[in-house]
Amino acid sequence: MSFFPWVIWLVLGGSVIGMSGNDAAVDAEMTPQKALDQKLLETVDAAKLRAWHDMTASEPHMAGTPGDLRLVDRLAKAFADMGLEVEKHPFWAYLPLPVSAELEIVAPERLVLPLREVDVAGDPYDEDPALNAGWNAYSGSGEAVAEVVYANYGTKADFQWLAEQGVSCRGKIVIARYGRNFRGYKAKFAQAAGAAGLIIYTDPRDNGYGRGLMYPEGGFANDSSIQRGSIKTLKYNGDPLTPFVEATERAQRLDPETVELPKIPVQPVGWGAARQILSRMQGAPAPQAWQGALPFRYRLTGGAGLKVRLQVRQDRKILKSYNVLGVLRGAVYPEQKVILGSHHDAWGHGAGDPAAGLITVLEAARAFSEAAKAGLRPLRSVVFAGWGAEEQGIIGSVEWVEANLAGLKKDAVAYINLDMAAMGPRFRASSSPALKSVIAAAARLTPQARDAEQTVLENWLARGSRAAGALPRFGDLGGGSDHVGFVALAGISSAGMGGGGSPGTSYHSNYDNLAWYRKIVGKDYAPAVMVSQVAALTAARLANQPLLPLDPVRVGPETRRHLRHLAKLGRENGFFERNADGGMVPQLTRVDAAAILYEHEARRAVESIRRALDENTLGASALQQANRLLLDLDRAWLHDQGIPDRPWFRNLFAATDEDSGYAPWMLPALRYAVERKQPETLAQVERLYLNVFDELLRIVRSLEKLASGGL
Repeated sequence: MSFFPWVIWLVLGGSVIGMSGNDAAVDAEMTPQKALDQKLLETVDAAKLRAWHDMTASEPHMAGTPGDLRLVDRLAKAFADMGLEVEKHPFWAYLPLPVSAELEIVAPERLVLPLREVDVAGDPYDEDPALNAGWNAYSGSGEAVAEVVYANYGTKADFQWLAEQGVSCRGKIVIARYGRNFRGYKAKFAQAAGAAGLIIYTDPRDNGYGRGLMYPEGGFANDSSIQRGSIKTLKYNGDPLTPFVEATERAQRLDPETVELPKIPVQPVGWGAARQILSRMQGAPAPQAWQGALPFRYRLTGGAGLKVRLQVRQDRKILKSYNVLGVLRGAVYPEQKVILGSHHDAWGHGAGDPAAGLITVLEAARAFSEAAKAGLRPLRSVVFAGWGAEEQGIIGSVEWVEANLAGLKKDAVAYINLDMAAMGPRFRASSSPALKSVIAAAARLTPQARDAEQTVLENWLARGSRAAGALPRFGDLGGGSDHVGFVALAGISSAGMGGGGSPGTSYHSNYDNLAWYRKIVGKDYAPAVMVSQVAALTAARLANQPLLPLDPVRVGPETRRHLRHLAKLGRENGFFERNADGGMVPQLTRVDAAAILYEHEARRAVESIRRALDENTLGASALQQANRLLLDLDRAWLHDQGIPDRPWFRNLFAATDEDSGYAPWMLPALRYAVERKQPETLAQVERLYLNVFDELLRIVRSLEKLASGGL
């Protein structure tokens, strides 16, 4: 039996070990796992999800504001009413608040440009006085009056291309469109290029009439829609002033002047305001690849006759917010934790981001609570979390991880992130290798949203997303949400899951409210039901299977996949010689060979464990030791010194892209050396990876001996 079917067999309830962890056989049709599965599936309710949505998206609740604190109290009460143990974890973070902003064309004529969405007839939310004009958190405060340069998406490559063409950004106001990278890197690269200020706009090609009907007729951005968002791009996540340590009220903090936060003023606008600037530019035509959907030729420079004035004022201060956690304590192994979370803060009402995910956390929590009341309490604890200040730069969850790091590294089984998760019926997931099989198994048991004749897994596979073997295609975890602290700092297998496919997005705009959501995503809450069920069933297997359903094999082939990508990247940038067959390069063959050997021995260990389960010879003590070894496989990737130039990122398997923020950097220490074309660094970090595989081999060999009764 190959490793994937074995894992599916296990997570579907094939284990013959009972809930108590003893050796008593259990009827295959009456397993506690199946009973728990059924209870969770039948408890999740669309009407309750709608009620959670009313509760969590009823008012604007930006981090550190009165609305934020009111939502914290509502979440704590909801968890308490379910009978969960409640923790309100406070943190004090260095957060920005908008004060004022102005943008205008001052030559050849004066024209004040709008910085807030227009009110939409029939939308009862967009006139709320607590809503802000568009802003980018952590912008520098200041004023600039200057000529204009267009920088496409504002990527590192875009700024490099401008420099190669002799187009200087020094002293200019740069205008760039959203997309392709985290907005903070647009600001970072613009500042590095000498820009006096930056305007970021939403181009209708990316979100507007180039994609579909605009709000309120459809769901895409109208000409006044503005994407807000943080532009913090430090080499660590969490509070800017307390890297590596919890941001308590009296924590020792860095001097803000020494922290590399943006210095130039940065302002987001809609494409209506951007059109007024771009249409007046008179310089050389931009390349066709830089052309957006506005009805004129885009230009690289505005010329001396076009000048823009940008003024931004923000305050930065220490503000208090909370993470809110509800804990269902496990019946047998309460110290072991499966964690599900979504952030609770938003730029406005946040019906999509984050509440479309937060409601699935709440409903999964309610389903587990009802199951526990019915006598189906899982073996391990399940933690349901609403994280604070994620939008400002993944702050609250990181502070909780930093506060609880030792315990999490010892006992955390997995983290499931549900940020903005119920945005449509098309299920998708990004995941650490160890969780892919268990997520697929949960999807196999869950009805597809709006098509009960299919399962989620069948629909997922039918969309052409099949990867090698029996699994559907998963994404690799990058940056941009609350999984980062769990993966990068604590070495915990993690996943982000959700549904998409609705005709539009109101991302980070003042239109992200219940009116937009119910018009575009739907009033039936079928996607939210689906995601809640998949998340709950995934957590149920992780929390309730006597042997943890973590796949110990898949990291082998996944490592080899990432090595092939690095080989291709190195050949393309000239670091590696091009070989005729395009295969593995000599510089990476030792790590590749180690991954092959590990995969072979991990498969053998899995077969030994399977036989022990079949023969019912794995006793309670051996089971606990096996679970500890499975968790150790994740932690083996941690390196105390971190990856080169980013010591906070300690996971040698996965990190965020250092120049885009959202994208993943897989095998990041190797990636660093290949990107910079540094053979000495490559030789040094190769040893780190060989050491990791030595440790992985030691663990799976111990697992095999344990299954044979020899450990």
